[in-house]
Amino acid sequence: MTDEVKVHHEKQWEQIEVLGLLDARKVVEVSAPEKLTDGHTKPKRFIKELDNPSIKHYINRKESPVRNICEDFTTREDAIKMFDKLLWDSWHACDAMEKPAREWFADRVKEYKHGNNIDLICDCRRFRGNDAGLGLTNLKHPDDCHGYTLKKYIEFLADNSNDSR
Repeated sequence: MTDEVKVHHEKQWEQIEVLGLLDARKVVEVSAPEKLTDGHTKPKRFIKELDNPSIKHYINRKESPVRNICEDFTTREDAIKMFDKLLWDSWHACDAMEKPAREWFADRVKEYKHGNNIDLICDCRRFRGNDAGLGLTNLKHPDDCHGYTLKKYIEFLADNSNDSR
């Protein structure tokens, strides 16, 4: 049999990623395993640097103009829904965004249009997606994050802006 079956698919990173505190963009290359003298095999794994390193933005710190302010008075799941509604129905639709947040989005759109990778890192969870899949169940860390709302809005602004830089 000459065709090698890939058990694990390679991670395809998007230009904007929403990550947890312990996540990192990396490329893992796996080559043919080497056979040891005792008959066991040892896989060869190498972590490569990315060709286009990402710019990291911590989106839920107190100094962040786009932190989820709704978390201060409700559950995280409800706060994510409320933030989504706040951003689209108030900040965007009513043009009610404060200047620091408007500047933050303008800077992210410039980075996006220049082809930079952007990591939106949130402390609402340790790993991207469900921690339960890694055996780290904790109800404090949801699957969703307000970072996905930020990501959609950055992409929306980039797609709908007249500036082609």
